[in-house]
Amino acid sequence: MLIVSLVSFYSFSAELLQLEWKDLKPESTQPQITLPELSYDQRSALQEVFTLSQYDDAQTAEKLAVLKKALKAEGLDADKLMMLREKYIEGQRLAAETIITDFDGEKVRIPGFLVPIEFSAPLVATEFLLVPYAGACIHMPPPPANQIVQVSYPDGYEVETVQYPVWVEGVISSKLTTDNVYLVDGETNVTMGYSMNASSVVNYH
Repeated sequence: MLIVSLVSFYSFSAELLQLEWKDLKPESTQPQITLPELSYDQRSALQEVFTLSQYDDAQTAEKLAVLKKALKAEGLDADKLMMLREKYIEGQRLAAETIITDFDGEKVRIPGFLVPIEFSAPLVATEFLLVPYAGACIHMPPPPANQIVQVSYPDGYEVETVQYPVWVEGVISSKLTTDNVYLVDGETNVTMGYSMNASSVVNYH
């Protein structure tokens, strides 16, 4: 019986894949965009260029031309820098929303901090976001989509505090979704890269 028990235990362990958050974040294949070193005054001038570019009138166009000319005298092409800025932001967005499909359908175990979004009773969370650090989405911007797992746990987990981590086990799947969720700060749109049907949620040890 002991041998059978040990075999069963090791078979179960082999089936359960333990993940780290870096496993859900693929290596970036986007070209690296390096922004130039700028002084405080130059950054302020470029910020004003960006703001003025949102308007379309003769007076604003005149101010914009003066600013661009001043930056040109310092060797800075404002239009080129604005394009570089857009490419950089787009690259960051793509990196944040690139997800891994290798673990789809696998039973996994991953540690993290929970952000409750639905309750079955006071403090008993049945739906929550699992994130890699405490305080994410609460008074802080959400992590990248590939660092958020939306967890469904019908059994419910009694939340003592969101400042301590938990272990979550269950079947994971990858799918980029954006949903309006209610957090402590109110409703907000959150983009999530993964979802999990949890079979166990326990305190981290």
